Amino acid sequence: MKRKLLLLIFFVFVYVACWSQLSAGNQLIGPSLNISSYKTVNENSTVVTNSSNTQGFGLGLNWIKMKTATEGFGITIGYNYSIYKNYGITSNDYTRQKSNSAELDLFRRKYIPIHAKWSLFYDVGLSGAINKTKNVASGSLSGTYPYFELNGYSVKVFGYPGIAYFIKRNFLVDISLPNFLVANFWHQKYVYPPFNGVNQSSYSNSFNFNSTVTSGNFFNNMAINFRWILR
Repeated sequence: MKRKLLLLIFFVFVYVACWSQLSAGNQLIGPSLNISSYKTVNENSTVVTNSSNTQGFGLGLNWIKMKTATEGFGITIGYNYSIYKNYGITSNDYTRQKSNSAELDLFRRKYIPIHAKWSLFYDVGLSGAINKTKNVASGSLSGTYPYFELNGYSVKVFGYPGIAYFIKRNFLVDISLPNFLVANFWHQKYVYPPFNGVNQSSYSNSFNFNSTVTSGNFFNNMAINFRWILR
């Protein structure tokens, strides 16, 4: 009985191994691009805030080197830019906030083949980012939204699942939930205009644990990536 069980496990292992779509030494490369735009307008408004809009984009490059047929280690570099504009009753009443950030991720990926063209996977890793934000205001909004600069950095540990489909021998697409499990730490420094000749600043540190499992937005922030396989 024990021998039959061992033979069954062996044949299952061999059968699944035949589904492996990758080999040791393969490299997976995938660029990423995201664009966002959001606008609100209060028609015939008599309140201070009349309209606002946010626009942004992000660029990234992901590289994975396979150590075995199912396990690899990867690096992701990314840059994000966004600008938020808030307008008052006239064009001279506005606040403008520009944000820039750069990010570096180091992670381990594990593929679990389930079919000749399909594979489950999971990533675990560490990420670091630096960010810079500047806010300026004019007119009636200058008192409500004063000038300030925000500089800081963040560190996060993450883990998330996904599924990959191998479209061709050298091309695949994968879908993942990058916010599945995330622990974040932020350090921020606020710099304000001088008051009585003295520079004004403040600091803040914060920690957050986020999980799409418990937050009720399971399908939010899904990521779709296309990757070329260099063999």
